[in-house]
Amino acid sequence: MLDINGHIKLTDFGLSTKEKTSKSYCGTPEYLAPEIIEGTPYGESVDLWCFGCLLYEMLNGKPPFSQKSRI
Repeated sequence: MLDINGHIKLTDFGLSTKEKTSKSYCGTPEYLAPEIIEGTPYGESVDLWCFGCLLYEMLNGKPPFSQKSRI
């Protein structure tokens, strides 16, 4: 998406909701916040966690919690 000045904005409305908390489990495992993995209710703070993981990968070339096997 672009703002009125033509700057690029990061956005993902795939799991957007009007609720304050959620308990759904969906996403790339390397980016999931602990609250999502534990199955406890979570709010908007998980978005900051995921954004931090994305920035880490952009700077270092790999996700912060990557491993060879997902098992």
